[in-house]
Formats: sequence, structure tokens, C-alpha cells
Amino acid sequence: MKEMSQTFARILNRPDHWDFTGAEEFFVGVDVGTCRIKVVVVDEKGLPRAALMRSADVVRSGLIVDYVGALKIVRELMESVRGRCPYPLAKGATSYPPETESGNILTTSYILETVGLEVVSVIDEPSAANLVLNLVDGAIVDVGGGTTGVAVVQGGKVVYTNDEATGGVHLSLVLAGSLKIGYEQADRLKIEGKDRGEIFAIVAPVIDKISSIISRHIGGFSGLTKVCMVGGTCELDGLTERVSRNLGLEAFRPKLPQVITPLGIALSCLGGKTRRMCA
Repeated sequence: MKEMSQTFARILNRPDHWDFTGAEEFFVGVDVGTCRIKVVVVDEKGLPRAALMRSADVVRSGLIVDYVGALKIVRELMESVRGRCPYPLAKGATSYPPETESGNILTTSYILETVGLEVVSVIDEPSAANLVLNLVDGAIVDVGGGTTGVAVVQGGKVVYTNDEATGGVHLSLVLAGSLKIGYEQADRLKIEGKDRGEIFAIVAPVIDKISSIISRHIGGFSGLTKVCMVGGTCELDGLTERVSRNLGLEAFRPKLPQVITPLGIALSCLGGKTRRMCA
């Protein structure tokens, strides 16, 4: 896991560090999120070879509402990767927040097919994250831009998933309203602002709501003792600790939480081999 994070940090949005040598086949994971769209390329062994991430505003509450805009960005990202990769990129995977299958699976699949990718896997986001995390028992919480997805894992298998609206966008909106600044400025302050104490105090009620969402969905599972927090919103310092305190459970955040799910989406193309590669 540590080596995987280091590799990702080296290649994310850094084409000069991409290396496609020594592989026999490549697979593409496409993550169309509320605030960002990510494209990740892995080889047949599950090793990350390339990754791009771009800001986007094409999703609301987990559903794609701007198909044309999403397709444009994915096409441009794929053109950038294909321009660097001397081998065909023909197979890919995509994802959806839990409980949004009917509104998302066909839409995201059409996007991949339109950019020349055969869809070999469609997976819910928390399950994708666990292909990287390999959590045996516990909960995975994917706090994205617009929603919080929860998955319960028992014996290494995802036995429950669900998703509710509330994510990083809501933190930024609360911050913008409180400080009377624009949304984009608030979104930057949320992660990069110097006065962390003031910022955290303002958004803490939203974090408490996220905690209540998690509690509601894991409450029926006895023996659950730990929660893994992923998604870009979890980069906010103090969020994981407050969730842990609210739940009375151990909560932890892996390095680069924003890339765990897109990497898992790409790994889902490999089927059962992903478990061996990411253990």
C-alpha cells in the first residue's frame, strides 16, 4: 500500500514520469466525480502506469447531470494518455456511488465506449476502494464531492453499501456562506487555508452530519471496530479524527485518499488478480 501511494504521487498529472515499458496489457479506470474527473492506467499486474486528474462540475448528488461536459473532459484526458502510451488502451472500467445504479451505469458506460474503451467492469465506489485497501473487517467511507458512500466489509467481502448526499461541496458552501466569499475561494481555503482552526470550526457541523450518515449505515453490524476514510474531502486535516470521536471507533486515512477509489476502479478490470497484487 505504501509503495502504491508513492508510485501514484510520482505519476499523478506528471506525464514525464509515466512508464509503459515491460507490460503486456493496460487497463483504464475512469472516475467521474463531483469536483474532479480522474483517469488511471494500470498494467496486467495492477501496477499504476499513468494518472490524470482534472477539475469538473458535471455531477450533482452522485448523478451525472452534464453528459456532454463529462464526455469532453474524459475524451481530452484519454487523448493525453494515448498520446504518451505507445500501446493500445482498449479496455476500461467505471464506477457509481451506491444506490445510483439506475441513473449512472449506462451513462458512464456510454462515456467510456464513446472514447474507445470496452467496458469490462462497472463497480460501486466503496467496493473499488477495497480492491486497493484489502480491508478484511470494518467499514470503508468514501467522502466525495457530493455524497458519502459507506461499505461494510466482513471476511474480506463487501456485504453492504449505501450512499447519501453530503460531501466536500457542502463543506465549501458552508465555508463560503460563513466567510462571505465565492465558492471557488472557499473550496481552496478548505484544504489550503492557513487558519485551520477557524476553517474547521465552521465546517464541523457538516462533518458531524457525515458522521451521522456513517453511524446510521453501520449501526446494524455488530463487532465493527474500524473505519477507513477515503475520497478527496478526507484530505481536510482533522476530519478523520472528528469522525472517529463521533463514532467512538478507530478511523484512519490512507495516504492520497483521493486516488484510492479511481485506482480501485482500474484494478477491477483484473478480476480476482487485484487481491493478490494489492495485498
